[in-house]
Amino acid sequence: MHYRTVFDVAQNGFQGWFFLLFVMGGLMFVLIGAALISPDDANSRVKGRLFQLFGIVFAVGGLSFGLSSYQEFSRFSRALQRHQCSVVEGVVTNFIPMPPNGHSTESFNVSSSYFEYSSGWGSTSFNSEWNKGYIHNGAKVRITFLDKDILRVETQ
Repeated sequence: MHYRTVFDVAQNGFQGWFFLLFVMGGLMFVLIGAALISPDDANSRVKGRLFQLFGIVFAVGGLSFGLSSYQEFSRFSRALQRHQCSVVEGVVTNFIPMPPNGHSTESFNVSSSYFEYSSGWGSTSFNSEWNKGYIHNGAKVRITFLDKDILRVETQ
């Protein structure tokens, strides 16, 4: 059977630019806070310091989230490269799509394997944002996965 790859964590790459926006936004708040501080006005010092504190928290949070996501991407890519993952092939059954308002999980079965994932904000593995209708009841698929994370989706 011939399959075509519709998702591959290693080919899709790390989406690091998104996290850089958080870091840059945080640094902008730090700079704005510095500009607000006036040595003669206690109120402006408080406002400036609050801006700076918010900016530092935002930047550090974005950097931490980005590094964590990159580690996940790196681990998944190595597992694919070294063939240290499982593969299941078959027909999708019991597909439960993401509701229109989101904030839930999609799930399905292939053979005896059960998969579920959410919107995956920040995740590098397959999630509802990557599922552009490829996973649905009756679809013939080959899924490569590590633990509960889907690393590659191939369809017929």
